[in-house]
Amino acid sequence: MFGSWSGEKTHKKGQEAKTVLKTSEPNGTGEKEDYDKALESLGRILRCLGRHSFDLEEVSEEEIEKKFERWAMHVLVGMSIRDDDSEVEEGPIRRDWGELAKFVNRHRQQEKTYVDRNLQDMRNVLWEFTNTVGRAIVEDQETDQQVDNYLGQLRAATEGGSFREVKEALLGVVQGMNTLVDERKKRQQQRIKRLGEKLRSVEQELGSVRKEMELDPLTRLYNRGALDLQLERTVSMSFFSESPACVLMVDIDHFKQINDTQGHPAGDAVIQQLADRLVSTFPRKTDFVARYGGEEFCVLLPGANLEVCQRLGNRLLEAVRGESFRYQEMSMPVTVSVGVAELMPGETVPTWIERVDRALYRAKAGGRNQMCVALETVEVSQEP
Repeated sequence: MFGSWSGEKTHKKGQEAKTVLKTSEPNGTGEKEDYDKALESLGRILRCLGRHSFDLEEVSEEEIEKKFERWAMHVLVGMSIRDDDSEVEEGPIRRDWGELAKFVNRHRQQEKTYVDRNLQDMRNVLWEFTNTVGRAIVEDQETDQQVDNYLGQLRAATEGGSFREVKEALLGVVQGMNTLVDERKKRQQQRIKRLGEKLRSVEQELGSVRKEMELDPLTRLYNRGALDLQLERTVSMSFFSESPACVLMVDIDHFKQINDTQGHPAGDAVIQQLADRLVSTFPRKTDFVARYGGEEFCVLLPGANLEVCQRLGNRLLEAVRGESFRYQEMSMPVTVSVGVAELMPGETVPTWIERVDRALYRAKAGGRNQMCVALETVEVSQEP
């Protein structure tokens, strides 16, 4: 149906042999149309696989998408699949269907291995969590029983014993209960440490959920809903792993004036260009950059302490100040105000966001174009 195959040719490279199939033009108009449609459909399928790929161990989703795009172009126009971008040889188009099948099969095997391993990691974490909770319940019940025994001894001494016996019983109960409390604390710390060690092995994967979340259509950053979910995950993860986390709130200074004087398309261009600079400033896989709303952005930095976050915040200020924003032929100087807050032990998402929002407000009230850091009880301003 799709034309005859002829001219089977074998090329050797080192010890490997590769078969390249040469296609001849299909006979008949209808057959040619079906053949072209088949190639077009296959090209779309390859591009779809590339667009919806995800990071693997040693290959990023961008690299994978480029490989699938190269194969799509190879199928559609016979473009070389070599990485040196060599020109297509003159003569009949030769499409390497064998290598295409190997490439897709190899990629699917890599995806399956990656997913299976990470699912197993998650199963191990859940299993450890279940065991830890179960052991905690049993151990705490045993501790409570010992407390009851101590109280029973004290009660018996109080009812029929002398003052000396009551005093000795009371001291024994206090000492015993102090020991029980210390042991319980140690057990809890050990449980949290064990869970934290296992959670760290999957914590990095939180930065890879991009495909599962909706993106902001203008900036192609995460949207507010995705941010809220990631904040909750980060707070929960930090509780068990005891790893630091920081959040930055970024707001474009005098943005309304840009819209009023230059127009909303210019405002959109500024938002998009700021999004690009945010992504460049925070390039780690775990850095979570989101559009919070309007001209406001939020950057979540799991694993970063306040010192690191301040350094990155200053780098962002310099990146924005250093080069004007452009729209068509216009050049627009733009600045931003930044609030920073490190997650406190036991803190919830609402209080964390409230603190960073207050820090941002202080930065804007203090003259804009600066960063303010929210501490536990005190907020300090850092002038440019």
